[in-house]
Amino acid sequence: MNSFIFDYYDPIYSILLLILIATVIALGSQGWIVYKKDKLKKNLYNFLDKFDDTSCELEEQDVPFEKGMMKPLLLLARAFEQSGDYDKSINIFLYLIRHSKDDELLVHLGKIYLKAGFLQRAEEIFVQMLKRHPRRIDVLFQLELIYEALGEFEQAKEVIDAIEAQNIDVKDLLKYLNFLEIKSNHTLNTSEKVKALEKLLKEEKRLYRLIIKELFILDSKVAWSYFDTKRVTEILDILWYLPYSKLQLDIILSDRILKSIYFARGEIAKRPNSLSGIFSVDLLCSAREAGYFEGDISFFYLCKECKNSFPISFERCPSCMAINSIKVEARVEKKADKRGDSLL
Repeated sequence: MNSFIFDYYDPIYSILLLILIATVIALGSQGWIVYKKDKLKKNLYNFLDKFDDTSCELEEQDVPFEKGMMKPLLLLARAFEQSGDYDKSINIFLYLIRHSKDDELLVHLGKIYLKAGFLQRAEEIFVQMLKRHPRRIDVLFQLELIYEALGEFEQAKEVIDAIEAQNIDVKDLLKYLNFLEIKSNHTLNTSEKVKALEKLLKEEKRLYRLIIKELFILDSKVAWSYFDTKRVTEILDILWYLPYSKLQLDIILSDRILKSIYFARGEIAKRPNSLSGIFSVDLLCSAREAGYFEGDISFFYLCKECKNSFPISFERCPSCMAINSIKVEARVEKKADKRGDSLL
């Protein structure tokens, strides 16, 4: 009888035992996940302690934290950031992060460190953040910018691979990185760099301005061979500031737009018969014909993505970091006592 009962309940006991074991394993796994997440979060914020002694002047005993302070302090920090006073902005962000443990504030702090040029601190923040959120696209892009700025192109490519794995188009970014790699490669001689840049230009026409500018530095004859009348406005400032020693008069005299540019600059004695279609150049040409030689052209630069304006040329927009977003704008002004020879 006892044997019969034991045999009857044996499968039930086995099932219950399996359920119990599975439950214990599940609870153990969940507990381990919670523990790891908690540990990662603590590590994420604890590593900032080494920044506090030099960067954070706001202390609890001086400024007791209250939830109502978050918004006004955040607005103040962003105002300091916009004005370029990064030290004060960092100071406030560190204070807020210490009391709120907000991941978004930490990511923004990393961006401020990047803008301020503290690349190592920015890298540490983004690497720590990716340990918790490996698929954060915005953090990956910021980390790529850091490696790009440091010239660590292999690490930058690894980050780009992680971005591409999330079905993001990275073709333009890889081509730009290729350009930077060639430009900064000190193992290549001038001829090798020129050939590499020529090859890249044939593959990626959108890098025209960047590559032409670099070619004018390395070999002006090769640069002139790639001059495209249809894209003259993209490199008008480069042409305007080009030293006389780098001019190719045979090419210039065979193109009406180039003749207008260098007549306006004073390098050619006779004005072309037709207008160039570039307002500032044609205005200076008319002024020179009328006997006024004090005119000059100055340039400023717009980002076609974020619409911000900058006084100096850029490869990446200083504000939104867009590539190939520059738009060259020219304005006529009175010639300064001394004009810089070149952008190159």
